[in-house]
Amino acid sequence: MGINFQNVNFKYDSKNKIETLKNINLNINSKGEFITILGHTGSGKSTLVQMMNALIFPTSGELSILNNIIKPKHNKNLKDIRRQVGLVFQFPEYQLFEETVLKDISFGPINFGISKEEAEKVTKETCELLHISEELYQKPPFNLSGGQKRKVAIAGILASNPEILILDEPTVGLDPSSRKELLELLKQIHEETNKTIIIVTHDMNLVANYSKRTIVLDEGQIVFDDDTRKLFNNYKKLQSLNLDLPYISKLALELKERGIISFDELPITLDELYSVMRGDANE
Repeated sequence: MGINFQNVNFKYDSKNKIETLKNINLNINSKGEFITILGHTGSGKSTLVQMMNALIFPTSGELSILNNIIKPKHNKNLKDIRRQVGLVFQFPEYQLFEETVLKDISFGPINFGISKEEAEKVTKETCELLHISEELYQKPPFNLSGGQKRKVAIAGILASNPEILILDEPTVGLDPSSRKELLELLKQIHEETNKTIIIVTHDMNLVANYSKRTIVLDEGQIVFDDDTRKLFNNYKKLQSLNLDLPYISKLALELKERGIISFDELPITLDELYSVMRGDANE
């Protein structure tokens, strides 16, 4: 049980012949996956994840979300789908609307039928998890910094305890410390709860350090869907898609060219590069 696309196509304007998504065949498990979605602007990434949350429906083809069949029109159980598949937009302002931070975060749980008392408890637990300080609880979310707004938007989704968590460019605009803190938290949530996490990103270092599986979109089509390491070890594929290597991989290749290190499999994380260098030192 998860999210399944079979020959799905989508276009925003029925009169337009151009399709935003073309012949999408994709299966995502509801548990245990940590996926990144790559692709240049206009490739269809945001459209794809909005469809996973049933915000938009296929023009043709078959889409199943947690055993709910999504049709082009007149769908039922959308509220339940959106509780189980939480989507955090790229711009947190799109999701913030209440008078205070606490009210904003508790809106989802209350809307999905949890009592106010239980919603307050869950909201404060989620705030603690995301390190949202108590001094922010009664502040209007619109008055927060960009990083704080993003945390509140994520908390609002997490508080409803979705099975699948989708984040569209969650690290954009964050300083390096906040970025690492957020990604480590998502990794922790994934490891402790086995939730499937899907991140849309342009950050190849994020992909290398956190992603188990990578999906690449190009002009509305899936052109790669496999283990992340296989993508980075396929230089020709990367070049053909105009995608870059992570910083560590670039450094490793430069060191190899200079004869300082040698390896058969390209390091994609700092720990892997250290391992290669230690191995050379011990030889």
